[in-house]
Amino acid sequence: MINYDEVIAFLERENPDVEAVSHFKQAYQTFLETGEWHPTYQVHTTGWQTLDGVLLMIPEENLSDVDYRVYLSAATERSLRELLLAFPRRCVGMFHLTEKWMYNGLHDILEGEVIHTDAGRFYRGVKRGSGAVAAQRTVSKRKDAIAAHMRKLATLKGKLEHSQFVVEGDLMIERALSDGLPTAALFYTPALLATPDGKHLLKRAFADNISCYQVSDGVMGSVTTTRPVPSAIASVHFQFKHFLSDAGEPNFHFSSECTMLIAENVANPDNLGMILRTADAAGVSAVLLSSVGASPFHKNCIRASRGAVGRLPLYAATDIVRVVTRLRASGWQVLGGTSSAEKELQTTSFSRPTAIVVGNENTGLSPEVRDCCTELVRIPMASGQSSLNVAVAAGVLLYELTRQHRI
Repeated sequence: MINYDEVIAFLERENPDVEAVSHFKQAYQTFLETGEWHPTYQVHTTGWQTLDGVLLMIPEENLSDVDYRVYLSAATERSLRELLLAFPRRCVGMFHLTEKWMYNGLHDILEGEVIHTDAGRFYRGVKRGSGAVAAQRTVSKRKDAIAAHMRKLATLKGKLEHSQFVVEGDLMIERALSDGLPTAALFYTPALLATPDGKHLLKRAFADNISCYQVSDGVMGSVTTTRPVPSAIASVHFQFKHFLSDAGEPNFHFSSECTMLIAENVANPDNLGMILRTADAAGVSAVLLSSVGASPFHKNCIRASRGAVGRLPLYAATDIVRVVTRLRASGWQVLGGTSSAEKELQTTSFSRPTAIVVGNENTGLSPEVRDCCTELVRIPMASGQSSLNVAVAAGVLLYELTRQHRI
């Protein structure tokens, strides 16, 4: 249940002079007096331990090409992304963004254009993959254009070129749709229709205006290397941005409460997926990945992440040392996890914003990264083991950070 008093307090703290906040306060007061909303607001919030984002949606009756007027206020890249994912497919929104940094994140989820009106600057957009007329047809040949496109997405080069990754299996696709990911297309075999859950998934995809293509096992086998052949796969839009611009400035907006996980050269995609799943559960603001190591869009990583790929803001960096140096200059505490550190985790005090760095499964953090961290910490353990699996270590580090900030 939404705490509207908390919502208003957040909006007033973030943007007290914005006219939309005043209108919402008036509508809420009317609601308290009459039990009805005038106008009818739809409110989405985000945040785990504290509220850090609010999306206000008001049905638009005066503009024929817009479904909602949308007011969006967010404190972090993650809260912005979660709110945009909550915006319904097929609907066109006229977005009022409270700060300029939000426009970069907006393009990750929506497609549209900036509109200048007498009332100010807005973004009119629709969720990627839901604006065009959806196709519903059978693909019988492997050379079909959509099959060729999906086949390209099986390679990392194709994923990066087309800014799409692939989700496999009905359960993972159901999760992607529930999370509001900007899904582009769905391939399914007759086997999907053999179960009530499969039929429900397909019905939902039709309702969400997703292009759906029925294919044979042979065509499905040509677009994925997974065996046995899955009954369904779906392509999802993404933007895998560099953390630093060419000028060395962060492409990442952060507040003083942010936390980040940095994974340096993690080689195993299953490990990386488990790291992302844990980071998602621990509420990190973003994850930064080195250019060397497993791709977050490898099918094993996507499966192991349990939906974190697509929900979490993910960034890439060719030089982790440069990133850490820039973060420290911006006031971040950067803690490197390594079994060779003298200081134990439990004796370490965390101060936000905080970044935690974990390294390669075999070699750990590189000497260069260790040297530029604020501190190095180790996880104490009984004799017999000298280190933990990198995904487990990341979880221990992140949840100690979470524990300290909940006290």
